[in-house]
Amino acid sequence: LGVTHALHSPLMAVTNAISGTTALGGLHLLAHSTSPAVTMLGALATTLSTVNIVGGFIVTTKMLDMFKRPDDPPEYYSYYAYPGALTLGLYGVGSMSGKFPEIDAAASTLSGLLCIGGIGGLASQQTARLGAVSGQAGVALGIASTFGHLHPNFSTAASMVGLMGLGGLAGQSIAQRVDPTSLPQTVAAFHSLVGLAASAAAVGDYINNGGC
Repeated sequence: LGVTHALHSPLMAVTNAISGTTALGGLHLLAHSTSPAVTMLGALATTLSTVNIVGGFIVTTKMLDMFKRPDDPPEYYSYYAYPGALTLGLYGVGSMSGKFPEIDAAASTLSGLLCIGGIGGLASQQTARLGAVSGQAGVALGIASTFGHLHPNFSTAASMVGLMGLGGLAGQSIAQRVDPTSLPQTVAAFHSLVGLAASAAAVGDYINNGGC
């Protein structure tokens, strides 16, 4: 039992990426904002969290790639994208139909289980890559179910997508430029970002509920 020593840093990376679901708090603030200050805090939380999500998963993959050997058998984990896309599609159809009132809660629960499976998978070399894929699917479903629950209007949804796109591009750019020797430091930096995002979401929620 326990985590393989070589996987401590990849495990931290995928945990940080999953903790980027603080973006969901930012999305709630953007959807229910009562002031410009709350909107700014929600935008900050959403953008920084997405930097952490995208950058964290890329860093995890780069770390796991360091353990690959030339004679390792081919891997087909990318094929898990198909059932993941199917699940997202079925959720979207079910949510838009309005016939399944509990579908958002079901999707959120499945998202949590996938994220837990992602963290658990990083405990061993045999399941590490599957764990990374599970974590990615869990975060994606969590974001989708939040959109489905909030039902934002077009302008709000466009701003949410734009902020997440901006954060994703920033996270991708940072993670792809990092050399292998600096990956652990990058994980720590991403962790700082998600802490700032969580703080922004908490302050924004306090203000939004009449705290100031």
